[in-house]
Amino acid sequence: MVTDWVLFRRAAHEIEERFRGARVRDAGLLPDGRLGLLMRARAAGDAVLAIDAFGTPPSVTIEDAALGLRAEPGFVRALHAGLCDTTLLQARARRGDRVLRLVFGSRSRFGVGDELDLYVELVPRFGNVVLVKGDVVVAAAKEFALADNGSRAVAAGMRYAPPPARPGSLVPKAVRDAGYDEAEFLAVAQGDAALSDPLYVYRDGTKLLAAHVVALPQFGAEPAREPSVLALLREMRAAREGSGGVDRTARRRAALIKRLDERERKLRDELHALASKRSSAERRDDLRAQGERIFAELHDMPEAQRDDAKDRAAKLFAQYKKLGAAIPHVEARERLVRAGLEAVEDLRWETERAAEEMLDDVEAAVAQVDAHRRRGAAGASRKRKRRAPLEYRTAGGSRIVVGRSPAENADVTFTLARPNDLWFHAQGIPGAHVILARDDRDEAPPQDIETAAALAALYSKAKGSAKIAVDYTLRKHVRKRQDAPPGLVWYTHPKTVLVAPGAPDRPGDA
Repeated sequence: MVTDWVLFRRAAHEIEERFRGARVRDAGLLPDGRLGLLMRARAAGDAVLAIDAFGTPPSVTIEDAALGLRAEPGFVRALHAGLCDTTLLQARARRGDRVLRLVFGSRSRFGVGDELDLYVELVPRFGNVVLVKGDVVVAAAKEFALADNGSRAVAAGMRYAPPPARPGSLVPKAVRDAGYDEAEFLAVAQGDAALSDPLYVYRDGTKLLAAHVVALPQFGAEPAREPSVLALLREMRAAREGSGGVDRTARRRAALIKRLDERERKLRDELHALASKRSSAERRDDLRAQGERIFAELHDMPEAQRDDAKDRAAKLFAQYKKLGAAIPHVEARERLVRAGLEAVEDLRWETERAAEEMLDDVEAAVAQVDAHRRRGAAGASRKRKRRAPLEYRTAGGSRIVVGRSPAENADVTFTLARPNDLWFHAQGIPGAHVILARDDRDEAPPQDIETAAALAALYSKAKGSAKIAVDYTLRKHVRKRQDAPPGLVWYTHPKTVLVAPGAPDRPGDA
């Protein structure tokens, strides 16, 4: 189903009808990566307004309230802080383009009103979501400079400018193909009937072909008349998910998992070959014993055979010595292979947990796991603007920072942390690096240590467990592993605390 500005005008109207006066209970990312606003409407109950500004095509839908939301830092963190406990005042669509403006309002305990605008730019290949106060950008899902775009810049603190108006006719191609002229179509599209009358919906069996506020006879069969464009957008998305056409991110993850599986297979094969070499080396005493028996029997041999026997004994002793010398090399290689397997396990977990914008980091780290590409991997990663770290401030005056990708783990530990800051990691399992720092350099209170440990448990592979052992030590006792992907480390002098995985209610406030 092709969507255009008229259908999004209808979508804005449906959002306002459903959620006007509804309170925002939560904001975060849905499990599939879409932005979600959990809305509580008195009459209609809870529902999630799901925004996919970066999909193909971009869309907005209403989902069941049971869908879980997960808070993230950066833009979503700002969205959570700005919109929670506000109410939706109105929803409008920009004429001629797929840009929605959602206006949210709140009142302080002194009765002072405040408003925030959420601009949802559902423009194919150039989608964005921008939070604006007055006319100034508070935060944006994608920030870019004028040099990067050519027509406008979007960044926190700048005056918001919507996408430039699209040139050309306001009549969508499907409507022109149906024979409508511009005046005739706009009279319908901009009127109240376009917001309330049932839509003309065309299907081929169960496949959704088209929908619009006017009839499109080129699609053949008699159209059904249906009331909700948001329901149709949800149906379209579900159909594309079922056909495997929606989730480019899922395909990237699958490709990474496949590479890691292949690397694990090669490492295990090598470990098996090393075990055979070790077994041979451990049997080298038999070679020495054979050589010693030959020398012990020399005096009983005919003199003509003694030279050949000495040569055989010398070869046995040489083989014995060679196998003995090989043992340290075999042991060293076994350690490297096991470290490689551990890296594969860590990166498999990183692949599963990474948000779409962090997959570049994971791909670069996966390249480093491959021994044949290790030397060139560091320069192969694509440059990108780093997100701000996920940070919490505790009531006790501590700052806690959590890494969310291999490169971010390395940055948090070796760039952001100071030598005497505390470093946390789930014991013996893949997990995030967590730093507990204090601006006053005082010793962290026990409750802050427990909070940091709980975050390390939450951002680990075992986050579903009731209790997790978390190690912590001074950052100066943590060192990088040589020739390993970012974020893989050795550490000493640990203490261990057993905690339940958990996080404060929201980032920035622990």
